Amino acid sequence: MKKMMLCVMLVFACRVSAGIPTGSLLEGVNPGADGKIDVLTIFPHPDDEVAYSGGTLLKLKQDPRVRVHILCMTLGELSPAKDHLGISPGKMAEIRAEELKSAAAVLGADEVIQWDYHDQGLPKADQKELYQRLLDAVHQTDAELIIGYGPEGITGHPDHITGYERTLQAFQNSGAQNLYYVNVPKVLYPIYRYYSRQNPLPATLKVDIRCCKKMKLLALDEHASQKFFIGPMERLEFSVVFNYEYFTLAGQK
Repeated sequence: MKKMMLCVMLVFACRVSAGIPTGSLLEGVNPGADGKIDVLTIFPHPDDEVAYSGGTLLKLKQDPRVRVHILCMTLGELSPAKDHLGISPGKMAEIRAEELKSAAAVLGADEVIQWDYHDQGLPKADQKELYQRLLDAVHQTDAELIIGYGPEGITGHPDHITGYERTLQAFQNSGAQNLYYVNVPKVLYPIYRYYSRQNPLPATLKVDIRCCKKMKLLALDEHASQKFFIGPMERLEFSVVFNYEYFTLAGQK
């Protein structure tokens, strides 16, 4: 029943998002001096990179100029999956790090950067240090394009919001050209607003990922602990992929 409901929402989402232009995140982005376009995703937890931008990353990698760098800021060790599996937070962190590497391989990522901040620990971290580490990551990857969370962090998770704040700050003080926030189909706004208590920014662009849906599902499957050992809603969300991924252009230089 739940899967049927989500499929109905999928069809409805396509209709209500008809006014959002379809395009590429590479539009208006100039290659670096080496002729390459470096894309840096900045997310707090393993699986964020696939859930909201996996299909887009797969599509971007079809362009031979593109290099993809995936930055994960925390260990993700507090996932409820650890309780279902009966394992320690440390073991959960080890599993999720390997899952991230496997998912990144499916996505064709050129680099995975795993930091060791604790899950739910970003708001308590030294914010100047966090900003500087992000700025350094942008410089070290020569990123022309950055993808991350917006102000509401989709679900309102405190790590998501802190990640957004420091990512925006780093983008503003870097040489990166474009910053995009991940978004969700408008039909899902009420669900995510329930969690975040904020209105999401409107999407300004959608990327057609129909060519990459199966590979995105495969990448999601690599995050097996999160798909199979959290709850039925998570399993459902990891099993149904929309035809489009949605983004908000937040900064352009």
